[in-house]
Amino acid sequence: MKKTLLLFIMFSVLLLAQTKQTSVLNLEQAISLALEKNADLKIASMEVNKSEEKLREARSGLFPKLDVNGQYQRYIDKPVIFLPPGSPLGQTLTIGSDNSYSAAASLSVPLFAWSLYQGIGLASDALTISQENYRSVKNKVVGDVKKAFLAVLLTRETKDVMQQSLKNAEDNFENIKRLNSAGTLSDYDVLRAEVQVENLKPTVLQMENNYVLSLEALKVTIGLDANQDIDVIGEMNFEEPYQIPTQQDVIDELIKNNPQLAILENQVKLNDRNISLENSAYLPTLAGFGSYQYQAQANDFKFSDYNWVKTFVLGVQLQIPIFNGFKTQARVSQAEIGLNQSVEQKRNFTEALKTQALSILYRIEQAVKRIEGQNKTVSQAAEGYEIAKRRLANSVAIQLEVNDAELALRQAKLNRLQAIYDLKVAEADLENVLGRIK
Repeated sequence: MKKTLLLFIMFSVLLLAQTKQTSVLNLEQAISLALEKNADLKIASMEVNKSEEKLREARSGLFPKLDVNGQYQRYIDKPVIFLPPGSPLGQTLTIGSDNSYSAAASLSVPLFAWSLYQGIGLASDALTISQENYRSVKNKVVGDVKKAFLAVLLTRETKDVMQQSLKNAEDNFENIKRLNSAGTLSDYDVLRAEVQVENLKPTVLQMENNYVLSLEALKVTIGLDANQDIDVIGEMNFEEPYQIPTQQDVIDELIKNNPQLAILENQVKLNDRNISLENSAYLPTLAGFGSYQYQAQANDFKFSDYNWVKTFVLGVQLQIPIFNGFKTQARVSQAEIGLNQSVEQKRNFTEALKTQALSILYRIEQAVKRIEGQNKTVSQAAEGYEIAKRRLANSVAIQLEVNDAELALRQAKLNRLQAIYDLKVAEADLENVLGRIK
């Protein structure tokens, strides 16, 4: 019994450990998961599928239409024919039988219908718009994941910097206590060093909390379950020399690839085609048709004795619109207004996108300058901190000087991290605007 209970406990522990296994993700894996699980992207994909079916529906109008129907009627009172006064047959003549059967097949095919072709074009344009919308949603999802992933890297490396500062302060505290015991430094220096350590502990704890919260935010962005533990691998790197794109290259790529701009461009095409569709109401339509009917009537149900009659008809139908109360003219005018609206909307959005892209480019330029400046500052601050520690050890400096040097080193590292983060976020925004996600 004890062995069984022990095995059960061990199995439960192993199962719990597997359930809580941490998934370690790099940026590419995080993006891949988001593209698989994101609800907005799934909805956009379904919209593409629906548009494909709508195009298929529009094209079905080009095919012949075949209908088959059957009918049985039981006459309670048979139909009559009214005869002229004085007829030897009386005033009315009853016709038909108690039972009537008919089966018919009808076939129709459009020979010329301009509205049908324009409707297919509209459905095709709508499909293109839904595909561009899918690409736009995909761009946004990838951009959001990148920025959430970068936030995790930033909080993790900020936490590491603060933990290193705390370790420096603790090492310095121990060193000062030794120097104080040797009579080199005063009790005031010991007190200042201890205060420095205690002041850093809450900040380190806050950075650790921020890191956990950023991981939770990344899970939400990806679409993972709340009970799924994750961690990330990657670093906030900056590779030199950094090539900043020119304004003209950015604008050219923007106009060529931005999915939102492509949606508006296709909306203009769709509205232009809609004018042709409304104008098609002025044009005649021509269709061919055929009908085959098989029918019989009788007062009994002796089907073998029935006299079945066949009727077969072929023909064409021409419909010419003459006047419909200016309805077509009003609908054409509405379509023209819709086209003008979409053209104006596209123009305004293009200018706004150019401004946005150039603003992002300015952020990139400023972030690169800050990083280049902070690289030198971090190096100088690290050297200054080492000098301050040596001066303190040789009793030619006070504890306050070491604190200031450590604070300068910490701030320089944090400033450099923030600059790299700002650069990476700006790059993600630029990729989104330029539609570089395929």
